[in-house]
Amino acid sequence: MLRRFVLAAALLAVASGPTLAQGCDTRFTLRNNSGATVNEFYFGPSSRSDWGRDRLGENVVSSGRAVNYTPGGRGGNYDFKVVWANGESAELMRVNICETSEIVATRSGIEAR
Repeated sequence: MLRRFVLAAALLAVASGPTLAQGCDTRFTLRNNSGATVNEFYFGPSSRSDWGRDRLGENVVSSGRAVNYTPGGRGGNYDFKVVWANGESAELMRVNICETSEIVATRSGIEAR
């Protein structure tokens, strides 16, 4: 009986995929509580030397709206950047993506929650 339970638990861990098997859920939500439109959003591992592509593409995030993301990489520290419609930007560096479920754009910048 115990052997069957251990086997079932092992199969469940493999079937859950690498993100859950590693004990790290990298999914997060960009929530715009800033009162202004977010035109651009960048994120990636802190080890990267550039911001890469705008993750919103042709889209924007109006105030009061949210967008969900699931980074394809592993856990660890990530950097985030938002650019508002007026051209102002804010950055948030070295956020542990395993411990964060929201990146929130506020009137004073961005924060991880």
